[in-house]
Amino acid sequence: MKKLLILIFLVTISYAEYYPNALFAEVDGVAHNDTLNVRVAPDYHSKKIDALPQYAFVGVDFCKKVGKSTWCKIFPIAQRDYFKAGWVNARYLKFDNDGGYVIVDGKPNCDYALRCKNRKCEVVTGYITNPNTDYITSLKIEWIDRIRLKGAGRFEAMPNEPEATGYCTSDHHIYDFLDRQKKIKQLGEGSQKAFEMLSILRHFDTMGIDGFLNSIHPKKGVVMTWNTYFGAKEDIVFTKSDIKRYINNPSKKIFWGYTDGKGDEVYLSFHDYISKLTKPIDISKIKKLENLKGFHCSSKSECKGYEFFWIDKKLETKRNDYWQGLVIIVEKYHDKWYVVGLLRDRWTI
Repeated sequence: MKKLLILIFLVTISYAEYYPNALFAEVDGVAHNDTLNVRVAPDYHSKKIDALPQYAFVGVDFCKKVGKSTWCKIFPIAQRDYFKAGWVNARYLKFDNDGGYVIVDGKPNCDYALRCKNRKCEVVTGYITNPNTDYITSLKIEWIDRIRLKGAGRFEAMPNEPEATGYCTSDHHIYDFLDRQKKIKQLGEGSQKAFEMLSILRHFDTMGIDGFLNSIHPKKGVVMTWNTYFGAKEDIVFTKSDIKRYINNPSKKIFWGYTDGKGDEVYLSFHDYISKLTKPIDISKIKKLENLKGFHCSSKSECKGYEFFWIDKKLETKRNDYWQGLVIIVEKYHDKWYVVGLLRDRWTI
């Protein structure tokens, strides 16, 4: 009787199902001229229903030990490799724990898992943005049992609601936020306001001017210049009332100074100047300034400066990686940081 109980216990353990930490996997270890068989059951002798090539991307449901082997039940992810769901030997799976969309308890809602460990996953179930920008201020994160989750693609994770159309895009915003928080931690106090102003400038046309006005110094306004350093006679100080006046009169041209080299006069509207401060491509580098690009900060104030760089990877002149930068100067006032200086740093005219 004792031997029979031990045998039953061993058989139960050998077939125990479990949910791996990873929600996704990639086929790995298959020869270039071979494929990985997908079967009806976790058994080499069961019916073959499909085959997957090397590097095929799959969703992972759950796995189980069968004798000395481990098998996993897999399924296709929308917009990826299509195949019939079934079982494969885990020996040929490279588990991916880098994150992805998930469906929680069978209800799609664009929830996004960042990572999984100890049979739980860190899932972003929502986020809060600044009403004046697209700037995320915080994430709503929950640790959810892995058994409640199913990996999904952008289309599958979209809510089944009449007003919900298209596909999920929240992953871009989430990773932008996480990357920004990492950089803010590295750059120190004051950089968060600089990042916020960057977001405002890049979406100035669609977001309006409220975010811009709320971000500049309430007493000093903001200094703008066409030069690559502050301190020249062409610098212009804009108060909130000045900005409102120019925004309401978009055809009004402002004299900003002269071009480098040729010395041509520069006349631009306020809106045109703002549009030239940023570029619609990814930021390649961020630098904390030591000399504030000549900006004068009084001895009674605390100022910091940051420069954001872009590189267009399509350009042939890769050596000019940082040919244009956006300089943002912030100042502390009543324990809050405000923008007090903006300029476009550049190597070319």
